[in-house]
Amino acid sequence: MDYQTSTVAFALTAVLGGAGLAIAGPVFDEPPGGDAGSTKETATDVKTDSGQGNVGMITGSLTGSTGLVGGFGDFQDVYRIYIADPLHFQAATMPLDGDAALRDPMLYLFNEAGQGIMANNDVDQGESRSKLVNSDGNGGQFFTNPGIYYLAITSAMSEATGMLGDEIVPLFEMGLPEHQVGLVQPRESWSQISWTDWTPPNDLENYGYYEIALTGVVSLPAPGGLALLGLALIGPRRRRR
Repeated sequence: MDYQTSTVAFALTAVLGGAGLAIAGPVFDEPPGGDAGSTKETATDVKTDSGQGNVGMITGSLTGSTGLVGGFGDFQDVYRIYIADPLHFQAATMPLDGDAALRDPMLYLFNEAGQGIMANNDVDQGESRSKLVNSDGNGGQFFTNPGIYYLAITSAMSEATGMLGDEIVPLFEMGLPEHQVGLVQPRESWSQISWTDWTPPNDLENYGYYEIALTGVVSLPAPGGLALLGLALIGPRRRRR
């Protein structure tokens, strides 16, 4: 994998020393010639070569239809990330020019168990970028614990689904008119259902290159480092201004 490390703000040791996280960080690129995966089991781990430091951006591409009968192709990419600063977490697709850019993305965030936390189609009317912010607009947060999460980018409209008994349900009901703009949470009665699949996109021409700017995300630690990182993050939390 290719990592652009010139914009590293500071290493994970700074976090362990109690310093705050910075927005800047290296760029994590989707593995060359590969797919980031579309499920929890096939998700790509987001980490730096050193296993330390902030991650400021993810870049990749949805390559679209493979042309295979019965297959939908690459319209979803899923990344396994470590959110060290939930209070300031953000993930936002960047505006890109050119025919090769993904023109209409959607973003989803799931917890480690695969349960939906939030999703966004368009940030505003007439603005097809997508953005996730850990704020419910009323002074609250959608989640508070640092840890492993799954960040997914899809081609609109491709929605996360789960199983309710024998029925497939759209966890965020992104097709509803009122869910086209702004942050969306799963239906309350479905919040404990784990995401298992995706609906096919309704526009097979909506694919291309993407960039996702991140805040509050650090390199995914090695398994042995998770306990150490968790201990380091226990202590006084920064107050909301």
